[in-house]
Amino acid sequence: MSAAKRESNVVQMQVTLPEGRVGHLAFTEDIESYLRRAHNLFGGGLDGADTVVLLEMFFAYKLGSDGNSPGSGKQAVVAVVSFLEHCKTTPWLWQPQHLQHYIASLKTQGLAAATIRGRHHYIKDFCLSILADRPVANKILSRHPGGNFQQIADDKSRALVRGARQRKKKLTCPTPNEVQQVFKWFEAEILEAIEINSKSLYPLLRDRAVITMFYAYGLRKDELRRVDLTDFDFDPECPQYQNFGLLHVIGKGKKQRTLPILVPGMYEFVKHYVEVIRPHWLSNGGVPPEDRNAMFFSDCRKRISKTAIERAVKLRFRQAGVTRNVSPHRLRDVFLTAMTDTLGLSSASDLAGHSMATTTEGYYRKASSIKGDPIKQHVNRLYKNRGDATD
Repeated sequence: MSAAKRESNVVQMQVTLPEGRVGHLAFTEDIESYLRRAHNLFGGGLDGADTVVLLEMFFAYKLGSDGNSPGSGKQAVVAVVSFLEHCKTTPWLWQPQHLQHYIASLKTQGLAAATIRGRHHYIKDFCLSILADRPVANKILSRHPGGNFQQIADDKSRALVRGARQRKKKLTCPTPNEVQQVFKWFEAEILEAIEINSKSLYPLLRDRAVITMFYAYGLRKDELRRVDLTDFDFDPECPQYQNFGLLHVIGKGKKQRTLPILVPGMYEFVKHYVEVIRPHWLSNGGVPPEDRNAMFFSDCRKRISKTAIERAVKLRFRQAGVTRNVSPHRLRDVFLTAMTDTLGLSSASDLAGHSMATTTEGYYRKASSIKGDPIKQHVNRLYKNRGDATD
């Protein structure tokens, strides 16, 4: 929605409302009940109308600039309306003490620390979305002298939720040597599992494929979880890769992107997994019909979950003797660092599915800059002689 359109809404306010609604925009119908609650909180009138317009702006901001789903956008609006009902003060008159009292009330309710931090984030984001559209912000402030949207948006307000902050283990990117260490560990463990006919063989092969896919495509955790066989496609520029040359991905905000094979040997790796390893999970039945196209399965023969992916990555790095705390998203950091080194920041941003190159730049880790790419070395070595007994 353009700034001109939003400003027009501010000017018109409640003059020509759709019948039965307090909201102005068709796509905000799903949050109408929350808009009405905010409208009635201030007895309608100019205060109620302006608050509704700001909530609609915020909803549009979350869906547009932030690329959130309608469900996530609605959750953000719910958080802001909850704050409004607590402080019973219009947004342009919010003060730090309002937020302080609200955070204190959430703590007394026994809400999780992550929930409290999330509420604070949405309230602050609400103010920032208004400040990002200066014409509308100025129009609102001109109608309500003495107002200020900066009070809650100030970084100092973060001090109010420090008591709700949980200390997290530091997540760091693995070095190329550590990546090589993990893949060598996989090779040794897989050979041993083959020799003793261990039940751990296929989970090892699956987890190696999961980690390799993170490195080779730079996927997010949920993107990898949702990969289906039908997402692979023919690449006319690389016909030798047959139907595995491209991978179609739907990312955050339902943004679509297409990823080519960038690591030599990945065609053989993916093809081998699909044709030789993956059928193991389908062999005895029990896979739900809606999951039969999934690329990866859990030990329960269902589509692998995000939790299972996270657990597998942490477990395999730890078993390989890597002491640092590694998460799937840190593997994405390594991929984007490698792509920035080899293809440039703009191309790396396209591969990542980022709207802005500055976001991708934040993923760059100098210490993880790949020299003698370990994933490339591993895949090439693995398929040079095709040494797995599962071939």
